[in-house]
Amino acid sequence: MGLFLLIGVVLAYIIRITTVQYNLEITQRLNGSIAMYVAAEEQLIENGQHNEAAIKRLAERAMVINPTVEVYLLDAAGRILSHNIPDEAVLQRTIPLDGIQAFMQADAKRPLLSLDPRSPDNHKAFSAAEVRHNGELEGYVYAILGGQAYEQLAKDISQNYILQVALASIVALLLMGFILAWLMVKVLTQPLKKLTHAVVQFQQSETTESGLAAGDEIAVLEQAFSDMKARINQQMNQIKAADQNRRDLISNVSHDLRTPLASVQGYLDTLVIKGDALSDAEKTQFMATASKHCQRLNQLVGDLFELSKLDSLAIKPKMEPFSMAELMQDVSMAFQHQCSERQITMKVSVPDRPCEVVADIGLMQRVLENLIGNAVKHTEAGGQVSLKLHAKDHAFQVEVADTGCGISEAELPHIFERLYRAENSATSMSNSSGLGLAIVKKIIELHNSSIQVVSQLGRGSAFTFEVPRLA
Repeated sequence: MGLFLLIGVVLAYIIRITTVQYNLEITQRLNGSIAMYVAAEEQLIENGQHNEAAIKRLAERAMVINPTVEVYLLDAAGRILSHNIPDEAVLQRTIPLDGIQAFMQADAKRPLLSLDPRSPDNHKAFSAAEVRHNGELEGYVYAILGGQAYEQLAKDISQNYILQVALASIVALLLMGFILAWLMVKVLTQPLKKLTHAVVQFQQSETTESGLAAGDEIAVLEQAFSDMKARINQQMNQIKAADQNRRDLISNVSHDLRTPLASVQGYLDTLVIKGDALSDAEKTQFMATASKHCQRLNQLVGDLFELSKLDSLAIKPKMEPFSMAELMQDVSMAFQHQCSERQITMKVSVPDRPCEVVADIGLMQRVLENLIGNAVKHTEAGGQVSLKLHAKDHAFQVEVADTGCGISEAELPHIFERLYRAENSATSMSNSSGLGLAIVKKIIELHNSSIQVVSQLGRGSAFTFEVPRLA
């Protein structure tokens, strides 16, 4: 709307300027020969002496024909010698000759403006002619075509009722055009506003952001398109990564399922075929081995189901307050017998004050069981597994560390991947499913936190994560 109003004002200004220029050119072309007629009537300057009576007489004749004309007689240097107006009205006694000489050129571009002696700050249309005697230039006749009488007349006309009506009509047309333009813009932009509102509503419903930045509809849509493009690209990359993970998972699961199934089938087939030829001890050994592989198979299938539920958000954390220190003590007690058998020391260090946190106690127990179980499996006899709880400003930091074999720097980025096993992992010879750390990472993420690991080969590993404390 403001742009339309600005265009109207600029257009009115241009029309005014062009109208003034047009009137000046018309005036100069119609009256351009006045100075020539005055100069041709009588010899106005002869041998440097000017004819005062003649110039006044001729100037009065010119004013009878055109009352707005003011006639001046100049010498060859442009100084005023005579005129037909009161002396006290003349403020400038020398006229620049550049404009006069340009006026003498037949191909000069009109209108040409020059100085008005009575208004030195204004340049007006004029007429000029040379005054010669015996072929020698004696001076110039210089006629202002819009003198004081013209200015007074223009001022009177500007107060005329008709002009006022015309100006009022122009203002009314501009106002009407502004209103029509505003209505057209409103009608044309209404669908755009609805689309922008729908986009904002969609973004607010799909994300946790407060919305798009304020601005015009085009800027909002541009930002929304940019955000959606980035989000779609991110989702496409996630879909590709998920698809690749799915392929890898199917391949790995197929391999991990095939191994225990083949072992179980092999031992059972042996019992069926050679049952009578086997001793009771051999039969018991075969059955125990098959049972061990069944347990591994059962754990693998159970972990796959649990991870699938976590991925699909079928499991939602039930946040409740509980003591993290007590939970760590309880879970560590479950591993005391296993640590004693492997000659591993279990150490728990918690603050001597309430350690209340807000989390899902069942999921947190699963995290501690997986981390402690891994630590025990990777620690040799004589080593140590330690659990520490550190108080922070708004959370408690849980640390599960061991003095085991450690993890190489190249393998650290992959340890939370599904079914990934490090080359020096003890789980390759155990009944581990290879999904424990993937489950841990997913549970921690469901609590809006993250897990970090620091490890060195031969010196052990330390896993840390934070749980929000009770306010």
